[in-house]
Amino acid sequence: MEEAVKKALENNYNIRIAQNEINIHTANNTAGNAGMLPQVSLNFGQAYNINNTRQEFFSGDIREGDHVKTTNTNANILANWTLFDGMKMFTNREILREYEDKGMVNLRLQMENTVTKVMDTYLMIEYQKKRIETIREAIGISQERLNLATLRRDIGTGSGMDVLQAQVDINADSSALINQLLVLKNLKVGLNNLMIANPDSDFETTTPSAFPLAGIDELMTHAAGRNKMLQLADKNILLANLSLDQWKANQYPELDLNTGYNFSRMNAEIGILKFNQNTGFSLGLTGRWNLFNGFNNKREIQVAKLNIENQKLLKEQVWTDMKSDIYASYNLFTNANSMMVQEDKNIAIARQYLGIAQEKMRIGTITSIELRQAQVNLIDAEFRKISAENDSKRAMLELMRLSGSLLQDF
Repeated sequence: MEEAVKKALENNYNIRIAQNEINIHTANNTAGNAGMLPQVSLNFGQAYNINNTRQEFFSGDIREGDHVKTTNTNANILANWTLFDGMKMFTNREILREYEDKGMVNLRLQMENTVTKVMDTYLMIEYQKKRIETIREAIGISQERLNLATLRRDIGTGSGMDVLQAQVDINADSSALINQLLVLKNLKVGLNNLMIANPDSDFETTTPSAFPLAGIDELMTHAAGRNKMLQLADKNILLANLSLDQWKANQYPELDLNTGYNFSRMNAEIGILKFNQNTGFSLGLTGRWNLFNGFNNKREIQVAKLNIENQKLLKEQVWTDMKSDIYASYNLFTNANSMMVQEDKNIAIARQYLGIAQEKMRIGTITSIELRQAQVNLIDAEFRKISAENDSKRAMLELMRLSGSLLQDF
């Protein structure tokens, strides 16, 4: 099981996608993306104009010309730095950090879900293997019955009906075996899919060791602090509060620092100026304050507060559902363990009864149908024991997932 889990954690697509999403959030988590750094731009351009020009001055002079050429060249480098925006830039940076942290939680959640699916499929494979062993045991017992019925028929102490009935039961058990082998094969296909392996790759599984399981109170404590769904709910509450801070920041004025270096040149064949060139630095402050925008900011603040309340309610719902799931899984776990103890007793009795029935069949005091019923009783008891054992392990797996203990060793 450990090898299967390791391969799935290395290859599973959902995990790799979640890792890439973390890389995206990490790339986005910068001071510049939060609006804390200045923006610098270089602008330049040159324009050529050819015009037919006529100019009349107050002195009475007239200047005119056809196809007059004028050239304008402009270039500047400008920097704009927001000095104050109601602390929105710091809120933005905190949001970016929280999205990165949320991505980490989501990655762990994807890993947890993948590990759960791998381990659950692995347990189901072991469960089906035990059912196959039981069916094969039943076929062996049916074969003994067929041999005994054939012997009795040959020596004249039995009828051919017992032989036919034994053959029918063998065929029925063989059909059940074929179906069970198909179930096992498809489960292996599913496990290969989780490990991103070839669907037809065959492998052998080994019986996994028992998982350590804490008491119900300790499970609740672990779930409250480790469960990934609760951690995501906490992140959503925090992000909702930060969204409220963003809208509150809009109530304050904004102040920008502007600076730059400018260059301009103009050449003209006619006009007031033949040549004009300017170079120099610029420095200034720009302020903005949105005094009224149709109460939209007030509305967004109200919506943000309601969203915070919804996120808190969602977390309470997650916690309520989780507690119910923990209690239900724990009850299933304890019940399955009790069933295993009970079915061990039933199997012992059924085996004893089958042995007696086989002896009676040999001496001809019971029919083949009665022996088959004794055989069915044993098979059913073994199936119930296997099912209870599987329920116990899968309930234990679910409790580990809910309590956030599943990834402690990975």
